[in-house]
Amino acid sequence: MKEKKDNNRLRILALIGIFIRKSSFDKRLSINEIIALLQNAGFESVNRKTLYEDIRALSEYGLDIEYANKTYFLQEAPFSLSEAKVIIDSLESLKNIDYKQLNAICGKIYHLLSEDDEKFLKAIDYPIKHRDLNFLGHLEDMLYAIRQNLSLIITRKKKKEEIFPIYLHRSNDFYYLYYHYPSSNRIYHFRLENILELKIGEAHDEICIPKSEIISNISASTNSFYSKKATTIRLVFADDEILHRRLEDDFPNIVFTKDGASIKASFNEALMGKLATYGNKIKISHPQEMADKYLAYLKEIIESYLP
Repeated sequence: MKEKKDNNRLRILALIGIFIRKSSFDKRLSINEIIALLQNAGFESVNRKTLYEDIRALSEYGLDIEYANKTYFLQEAPFSLSEAKVIIDSLESLKNIDYKQLNAICGKIYHLLSEDDEKFLKAIDYPIKHRDLNFLGHLEDMLYAIRQNLSLIITRKKKKEEIFPIYLHRSNDFYYLYYHYPSSNRIYHFRLENILELKIGEAHDEICIPKSEIISNISASTNSFYSKKATTIRLVFADDEILHRRLEDDFPNIVFTKDGASIKASFNEALMGKLATYGNKIKISHPQEMADKYLAYLKEIIESYLP
């Protein structure tokens, strides 16, 4: 009898671990998946009725387990990303803690986060100037708004606007928010550190394009523009605020200079197609080889319309 009670206790503990580590709003678990995870943890015979009772008991105990569409997930882990980051940053700043101690404590903190949040936190490698809580706070607010279909009211470059966030993407140690702008019915993106203020807005209807399709297109365009074979390309154009903003949305890594700007990207057909949408408003000034290729690309388009 004692062995059975001990097994029950261990199963409950394993179940708590599964909800913390394996589930989230974006990763919901069916009862069959929970059973499989328990079996992988060494509990060979899992009674479905007993499992329902365990989940109910954990909910009554205070674990915020949500049930929707025949799936379960933990609404909130013991630590949020920003809370975990505060603790880890504080530990890293201590002078009397050695590397092994730091790793051991961080390991315990990571196990109180979902596996996705752990990977996310470990992957954060943004420049020192962005190492603040506002960055993580904005990140969490954006993720929440995306999950709940809420708008965001953001201020960047002293301009406040309401946008509808779709997807967060990480590339080259920077984070980009892709969003829908209702007035133009277009998808734009910008780098997170450009945000000065951020507030969560009201609920909104999902846009007509499926999110999965948008995310697929985002990944394809990001990979084609920012692959490992990226080259610095210099552009010249008129000093126009609207043009600046559009360039910033289309090329998040753009660096503006006195006489134009430079971008780092793979010079391919996807990039030339994007540049062509600007018409005669921009020009490639360097390298000359790429300017010549772009000119040949434009000539080929024009010739296709000639009789």
